Amino acid sequence: MLKRDHLLLSTDEHFKVSHILDDLRHSVGDSEFGYRAQGFLAHALMHLGWTIIDIKPQGHPDVIANLGSQALLLQAKSIHGRTRRQGFSLGQEDLEGIRPKDHNTTGYLAILDCTIPVSWLLVDYRVIRRQVAQPTHVVSLYAMGNKELSSECTEEFVKLVSSHQSHIRNLDFHILCSRALRGEPL
Repeated sequence: MLKRDHLLLSTDEHFKVSHILDDLRHSVGDSEFGYRAQGFLAHALMHLGWTIIDIKPQGHPDVIANLGSQALLLQAKSIHGRTRRQGFSLGQEDLEGIRPKDHNTTGYLAILDCTIPVSWLLVDYRVIRRQVAQPTHVVSLYAMGNKELSSECTEEFVKLVSSHQSHIRNLDFHILCSRALRGEPL
C-alpha cells in the first residue's frame, strides 16, 4: 500500500512539473529551455552521486560526468507536443559526441520528454547508433531506453523542478552550470 501511495504522489508531481516546464519553455523560448534542461540534468546526476566534469553550451557531448572510474557522455535534447509527434532524428555529430572512447565510458542520448507526465529517456549509444538520421518514434525510443537510469534521472529531475518552482525562471543556464561544475547541487 505504501508503494502505491508513493506512486500516486510521484505521478501527481510529474504532472505538476510538466506544467511548470511548459510555462518555462514559453517564457524563455525553446533554445534557452534546452540549455536549462541540460543544466537540470547535470544537477539530477549530481543527486545520483555523479560528479559533473563539463557542460557545453556548444559542441558535443553536452554533459560529461564521472562516478568513480566510470565516465558518462550525454547529449541532451527536449521534445514536446508537435516535435514529439514528428519522431526524433539524431544527427551524426550528436552521435559521435556520445561515442565511448574506452570500456569505462558510456554514452547516452538523453531526451527530456515534456509531455504529460514529464520524463527523461536515456538511450545507450550502442543502441541508438543504429538509428542515426532516421526519424524514430518516441515509443520506440522508450523501448530502447535504459529504464533504470531514465527513471532515476526523472525522479531527481522532478524533485528539483518541483522544489525550485518559485524561482525557476531565475535559474538560467549559467547559474545551473557554474553550480554543477563547482559541485554545488541545487
